[in-house]
Amino acid sequence: MALKIEKGGWLVIGLIGVGLVGYSLQKYGFLDFAKPGSSKGSSAGAKVDPAKPLPTSASDETNEVRVRLNIWVGCVGGLVANGGLDTAAGSIYAGKGLKVTFKIIDDWTEGSAALASNNVDIMLTTVDVWGKDFGQFQDKGVNAHTVYMVDWSRGADGVIGRQGINSIEDLAGKTVAFAPYTPSHFLFWNGLKGSGLSTEQRNEIFSKAVHTKDGIEPATLFAQQKVDAAVAWDPDMSDAVAKRPGSHKIYDTRVANRLIADILVVSDRFAASSPGTLTKFIQGWLEGVEFIQKQPSRAHTLIGTIKDFNIPADLAKTMLEGVHLSDYADNQSFFGTPGSDSDYANIFKMSQEMYRELRLIKHVSDAEPSVDRRYVAALSGKFSSSPSEAPLTYKEPPKGAQPIATQRKTIFFEPNSAKMGLDSRAVVDEIGDFMRAYENTVVDIEGNTDSSGSHELNMGLSKERAGSVKAYLVEKYHFPTDRMRVIGNGPDRPLETNATPEGREKNRRTDIKVYPNPASKQ
Repeated sequence: MALKIEKGGWLVIGLIGVGLVGYSLQKYGFLDFAKPGSSKGSSAGAKVDPAKPLPTSASDETNEVRVRLNIWVGCVGGLVANGGLDTAAGSIYAGKGLKVTFKIIDDWTEGSAALASNNVDIMLTTVDVWGKDFGQFQDKGVNAHTVYMVDWSRGADGVIGRQGINSIEDLAGKTVAFAPYTPSHFLFWNGLKGSGLSTEQRNEIFSKAVHTKDGIEPATLFAQQKVDAAVAWDPDMSDAVAKRPGSHKIYDTRVANRLIADILVVSDRFAASSPGTLTKFIQGWLEGVEFIQKQPSRAHTLIGTIKDFNIPADLAKTMLEGVHLSDYADNQSFFGTPGSDSDYANIFKMSQEMYRELRLIKHVSDAEPSVDRRYVAALSGKFSSSPSEAPLTYKEPPKGAQPIATQRKTIFFEPNSAKMGLDSRAVVDEIGDFMRAYENTVVDIEGNTDSSGSHELNMGLSKERAGSVKAYLVEKYHFPTDRMRVIGNGPDRPLETNATPEGREKNRRTDIKVYPNPASKQ
């Protein structure tokens, strides 16, 4: 039986169709009906130049700020300044005339999509995840910049293993659970790359790994003894270790203490339209950090009262012990000056290497176009520039200590000399980048030779060559001399036979053994 539709019916059907299309465009980020006239193109079109003087305000400046965050204790500076997810009367932000809305978006990909599609103005993320997002934003014509460092993870993230797994190399052939494309992924990838594992061994670990939807599930799987190791964060990480006898942390961000950093990224659209508001927002966040430092118990209580954040006051206190909230001096040091070899640039470079290897970005970008230092610079004189953290001190590892990683590097020297070849400096720079991110470690630099020539000559030459590596790291990276020990093994610790040219080549190597710093509480 044929169905006849009257003229009015076609009009209704047409309106329904338009509505469905509009709903789809909004759902998938192409339109945002919350702000009339906004579209995906508007986030992509605006562009700011961080090299130009910062405007104090704009003609169409808004006092409303929408911020993406995930449920993570590091963002408490902003939450305390706001008095909750929405601006509370009497709060720091209310006093500045701001109306701030924090939107909880736990999924990292959805968080970056919200910024790109103009559903938020500012995104809380980490430098490593931003390395991926920036590369993808560039390809799509979406413009955004890092403007503020939120915190360092200092023990809150780590890799845990069952009994018998004591080093990163021990993960070979094991099953590891982690959440892909998250800070956990970066922590894991970076540790494997900085170890003595071969490319084939690292690839096998990743092929056997159990991928999870979030960073909580790996700890659960580990506690249930379904995997050999896991990459997780506290309090779930420590809870999982307690539930599985004989298990322990292999390494965490107390050791890799300059590797995982939370940051704020702002869309150029918002920065161009509301520079004064953005400056006030960052100033208020810093004032929130000062409040937490001066009155921590009140801050813990406030965090515990925030509906939907789900972090009780006692848990907030525990979690903050694994985080260093960044102040003004930390931001100055972290971003450095344009073109400088800053912590930000180091992490950004390493993260882009990972995501290029995973083929999630097409090319590696320089870190400089991704950052805008003007907003922190605009607050000069309002906060102390003196570092709030004391410099690390170092102690030698005890006799028989187990290194968390042993890198084996081929570093070429001129014949019968301790002078490094120019091509070897890039290899030593890889060691320097690793040592910078894993600042809370001490390192043994062990020189090794093949059996050609006299034993006495090889012993002395191997130690001199190890000393040359140390001298380069001290000169270029300013690492304290007491952080590194120099050892000459000569031909006494071969990896292969000295009877073949191939074996002798493998025995002419420099071993870098990495230990947790005994002078620091782990």
